[in-house]
Amino acid sequence: MPNPNVENYSEDSYKQKFLQTRMKIRGLYMALCLTLVLLFINVAAYQTILGDNSKRTKLFAPSDKARKRRQSADVPDISSSPTVFESNRLPMTGNSTIGYTLNTRLMASVGNGHLATTVYSDTIFVNGLYSGDGFKGRSHRAAIPSPNNIRATLPSEGGAVRRFALDVEKGVFFETVRTDQVTLEQRTYAHQYYTRLLVTEVHVTRAQSVMDASDIIIDLTSSPASDGQDFVWDPVSSPSSDSRPRSEVHMYWTPVPSTITLPSSESQISASFITSIDTDQSTAREAFEIGRQFARGDLYPTHLEAWRKVWDAGRIEVEGNLDLQKTINGALYYILSSLPAQNHYGTANQFYGLSPGGLANGKLLQDYQGHSFWDTETWMYPPILLLHPALAKDILSYRIHVRGPAYDRARENGHQGLRFPWESAFTGVEVTPGDICMECRENQQHITGDIAFAARQYVSATRDLGWLKDENGWELIMETARFWKSRPTFNQTRGLYDINGVMPPDEFHHTINNSIYTNVVAKLSMEFANYTACLLGETEETAEEVESWVTDVGNKLYLPEITDENYHPEFEGYPKGELIKQADVILLGYPLMWQMSDQVRRSDLNIYEKVTDRTGPAMTWSMFCVGWLELQEYSKARQMFQDSYSIYVKEPFKVWTEAHQGLGAVNFITGMGGFLQAVLFGYGGFRLHVDRLDLNPVLPPDTDRMKIHGLDYLGSSLDVTVSSDVVTVNVTSLGGDYPLEIRAGDTSYSLQEGLPVQLPRGPASIATTRQDSNRCTPPVAGDGTAGLQGTTWPWVILLSLLVLSTVIYLILMLKRYCATRLSWGKTRRGEGAVPLMQMTDIQEQVS
Repeated sequence: MPNPNVENYSEDSYKQKFLQTRMKIRGLYMALCLTLVLLFINVAAYQTILGDNSKRTKLFAPSDKARKRRQSADVPDISSSPTVFESNRLPMTGNSTIGYTLNTRLMASVGNGHLATTVYSDTIFVNGLYSGDGFKGRSHRAAIPSPNNIRATLPSEGGAVRRFALDVEKGVFFETVRTDQVTLEQRTYAHQYYTRLLVTEVHVTRAQSVMDASDIIIDLTSSPASDGQDFVWDPVSSPSSDSRPRSEVHMYWTPVPSTITLPSSESQISASFITSIDTDQSTAREAFEIGRQFARGDLYPTHLEAWRKVWDAGRIEVEGNLDLQKTINGALYYILSSLPAQNHYGTANQFYGLSPGGLANGKLLQDYQGHSFWDTETWMYPPILLLHPALAKDILSYRIHVRGPAYDRARENGHQGLRFPWESAFTGVEVTPGDICMECRENQQHITGDIAFAARQYVSATRDLGWLKDENGWELIMETARFWKSRPTFNQTRGLYDINGVMPPDEFHHTINNSIYTNVVAKLSMEFANYTACLLGETEETAEEVESWVTDVGNKLYLPEITDENYHPEFEGYPKGELIKQADVILLGYPLMWQMSDQVRRSDLNIYEKVTDRTGPAMTWSMFCVGWLELQEYSKARQMFQDSYSIYVKEPFKVWTEAHQGLGAVNFITGMGGFLQAVLFGYGGFRLHVDRLDLNPVLPPDTDRMKIHGLDYLGSSLDVTVSSDVVTVNVTSLGGDYPLEIRAGDTSYSLQEGLPVQLPRGPASIATTRQDSNRCTPPVAGDGTAGLQGTTWPWVILLSLLVLSTVIYLILMLKRYCATRLSWGKTRRGEGAVPLMQMTDIQEQVS
């Protein structure tokens, strides 16, 4: 008997249900396609905001060969040693019409922080010796005639093989000539231990195979000094300020004969030519006598030993990329050879700062005339601080030594505290050429904040309370902050403070208001003074005074608002798209560590990369590299890293130029400092905070391994080795005052001397476990967007909701479809049926 609850089955009803099913399947298919499209868009949005976009970038980026724009070297480096830069020719200048002469602008230099010279030049420069009127733009390094401008030649050089080499590990320049009969070697070096000495040695060795020996006469040529010398043989100098007494310079030297002879009875002969220079006569004389006494014995070995200690104390090694390793070694050498020797004989003179061309350059109207700029603290100082903190303190000691004129400069302009000059030399007065760039002279005031930030970094790296208390470090920090407290003017309209009439790091714009960089370094200066007052346990009166600078002024400094496009305007009223000279806004993220969202950081990098002068100075691209590495944009970082050095390094002696079109300043250690920061703080991922040292390393391009030897933190020395997937931290010397631990994720390890710690490559932090070290709240500042992701987040949320709603819809459709198919299947098989009332209930529930 038929069941009244069973729906009648017929061919027509079957066809109808089949068509309905097919339409439902098509609907499901379309919904699935829509889901996939939305999911793709959603993932792409997340990747753009949060993740590594390097693969997408690489699809549209030029090849590495196209990006590597290194000019073809006319004089290549032929050495396979990472510490030797060698060639069979010297760099020349001129043409076939006028002839060719030695291009000393691209020659190697030797120095020890007290004196330096460019090899085969007629000039020696000495730390702290300047000549000329500063206001008129004539203050420059005093050029001292060089008795060591010597060339040794064989009487006949037919078939001779000649090589020129700078060995940066030894700090020696070699010229070698080899024939079948004799080898002639000439060495030139600024002694790293007896720092008043510049030494040239000539060694002649007869070949053992020569049977019929005869006298060999070696010609010595000593070129005369040029007309541009500032010293004659009497002690005469013109100081930078007429208010200062004139300086005497004392020089002793070995006379240079026209020839030296290797007698037929001898197999070798050596001759040493020594120059000793100092402002103190007895010191110069003593050093000269020591040089003569040890010339045939320990003079050269003691120099090599002193340089060995320098490299053992701190260096960077990379494996798998010889060109990069040579560039790193060259950059470190040229900066270190302009800094005071760390292991030396006698008492060191006061250090008078680094200049963009190093100690071996700075003639009148060349290489910034040997003046000290913001380049010192912002570009050269940070890598030296991590590897050689004692030298970092020497750099800061210069600013402390010349702080008197900085007090005067602030007071003359109606302000308080210390206002440091844009260009500084021996006296510390402003020596920026007023007839060339008066705006630079008057408006480049951010240098005071740059110096304060360097002091902050030194304290963060060393916790050197002795420097703060006994060596005027606290005075430097407090009085630079006092300047920034007094510099702003209150804007009644917006109820905030403005810093008007300044020039930012971007020198294409001057006399502007509220430079974002200037205002941020001012704020950081005041905040760190407040932190340091706590660290030192200053009196309640002093602590309250400094704290008021932060609450009353620092926290109320106007900062140009982030635009709708999520980027920081360079200054108030900056027209987007206008050309800028060099890195400016992007310095907020690093080195200033101003907290912001990834989206804002990315926008700053993208927008300012497009408008930065491509012919600008080298160090700019290093900062773009660091920024892209922060965002894990490895392809972009690689491009910027390559651009930061490949077109500025001139072969064969790895001398940097300021610009890639023309030379600009040569031996441009500002660019070298930026490049080393890209290595250490970019690929090394190091960040110095007042309470910890962060690291997040990745390998530099085309390398298999990177090792930082002698990274110094809180009195301990560490070796940090980075491979593709592992980071190893080994304490080689543990400071007693501040025990350390390293933390990665939720795991921490105590750092003990000789017990390496291995971690998966990724973010980690090193900090002290000393209980009282973090009693003061670390200053943390930013634009308020850190942790947010800008205006793109609403779109991500909307897309997420669309995907979620689509998935829910699909689930409901599948549930309805399955319920319907279940009833058909039971009906066709005669297994009983779902009552019509139940079917209606199911449909209502699905609906």
